[in-house]
Amino acid sequence: MINSEFLAEPFAQFLPTVFLYAELHFRFKWSGSRYFQKEPEILADLPIRIEPNRDIPILLIIKDSHLFPITLKYVEIVIYKSNKIIQSQTFQYNTQLNINWWDDTVMIDPEGISGDIEINVEFMYNVGGQDKKCTIHNYPLCSHDKLKTYISKYPYPNDGNVLYGDIHYHSNLTEDMVEFGAPLKATLAMAESLGLDFFCNTDHSYDLDDVPGSWTETDPTLEKWNKSRIEINTLNNGNPGKSFIIPSEELSLHNKDGRNIHALILNHSTFLPGSGDSAEEPFNFHADYNTKTVHDSLDNESLCIAAHPFNPVPLVQWFFVKRGKWQLEDIVEENVAGIQIVNGALDEGFYEGLKIWKELLLDGYHKFIYAGNDAHGNFNIYRQIKIPMLSLYEKNEQLFGEFRTGVHTNGNNRTINSAITSMKNGNCFVTNGPFINITFQNNGSIYEMGSTVRLNYGIITVSIISTPEFGMIKKITIIKGVIGENKEVDYFTIMNPQEYKLIKDFEINSDSNCYFRCEVELDSINEKRIFAMSNPIWLSPNIN
Repeated sequence: MINSEFLAEPFAQFLPTVFLYAELHFRFKWSGSRYFQKEPEILADLPIRIEPNRDIPILLIIKDSHLFPITLKYVEIVIYKSNKIIQSQTFQYNTQLNINWWDDTVMIDPEGISGDIEINVEFMYNVGGQDKKCTIHNYPLCSHDKLKTYISKYPYPNDGNVLYGDIHYHSNLTEDMVEFGAPLKATLAMAESLGLDFFCNTDHSYDLDDVPGSWTETDPTLEKWNKSRIEINTLNNGNPGKSFIIPSEELSLHNKDGRNIHALILNHSTFLPGSGDSAEEPFNFHADYNTKTVHDSLDNESLCIAAHPFNPVPLVQWFFVKRGKWQLEDIVEENVAGIQIVNGALDEGFYEGLKIWKELLLDGYHKFIYAGNDAHGNFNIYRQIKIPMLSLYEKNEQLFGEFRTGVHTNGNNRTINSAITSMKNGNCFVTNGPFINITFQNNGSIYEMGSTVRLNYGIITVSIISTPEFGMIKKITIIKGVIGENKEVDYFTIMNPQEYKLIKDFEINSDSNCYFRCEVELDSINEKRIFAMSNPIWLSPNIN
């Protein structure tokens, strides 16, 4: 989301590129802004899909009305299918707002509705003595197209033993001069409707230690961080058996070259400081941790993952906040479980990450892959600042819950510790649709993804589940990598089985140290690539 009234010192132009809701009220000290306006930010948002028998949550946000007081009169919500109105509701508020933050999540019953729909949201309000109306949002320079979602007839593919999570998400605890996210409680409602079992609130370390209401002043009492942990515990305890939050942070730390990179720190019990790329102090790039030293500060129950490690670094960030990339020497550190290979899009960062992950595996490293979206709010559309003071832009990427980490837990054990344990052990997969699992069996013993098996023969069982929402199975590939070789090989391929569900056994016999993993592609009904990738199972028959 976006902000616009605040004036800043010249160094603010060097702030990192943002991915949250855009903050409209920020301006440089001696400049104007093309998107500044004397109104609070007003916007509506909703998930990209809805599980069967779930209501549609529509999040309404009004931010910075303490700067520009507003009377919210009513909000009208209209649902369209095939360009025809099928439902309309009006929510009366008649509420005067003069506060930093206001939000409400209204629930719409979609009974009798399925498939693709569009939703229009109109706000009627009075600001500065004038009656006004905005559709979806009041951001200048952006489209006001209807929000789109898919009402599914089918639960997200699952065998009953998997928890789906978004491991990289920013709430409104991430807030600064140019961006802000959505509240934890509202995000939990979105997760429930999406069929997302958990999310990790990986808010920036340099935001979590701010004095509430400030973007630059550090709070030695950590009021913001402490309150967030209390809120997470309250939400989780009040929502038993449903979606939950894994308390987390996105830590700024140094790579081997002394440049600022980010790590996802999941389920750590204390705050880890990191502000080297915050721009809170001009040209202060100091980091409390690097990829070697962070290990000594981590709980046994926590998890450290390299965040979007191979995404390109913009030149301005390279020079002015000393941003860099994860290097191989950083990733192979023992405390780093693996890499966030998907960051909300199948882009350059994903394909570079896939290439490097394969190289690591072939070199004998046991590193795992995970998926997240780096959404900052952004449930339905990515709408952010492109060039500060000049332009905004939109895209259908980095949306909450689109790419997921599927975590295998025996008996669908819905706890933070079970999810962390399985992710730490590599018993998980990345997906934007299909369920995938591979196991290795020998003489009655079953080994899960992430396991190292000291045998040279057995049966690998592959399980794939899809639904008509995502498409039929198009291709399944069992991939073998021999440690020390330069390239993986396709060990076995199944083409076009024309099924939504498939379980297949493959006999394995190998006299070399190697691994097996699986990829599945679906015959998508649109142009998107719908796929899943497992983590490996290693065979080490030469180990005595």
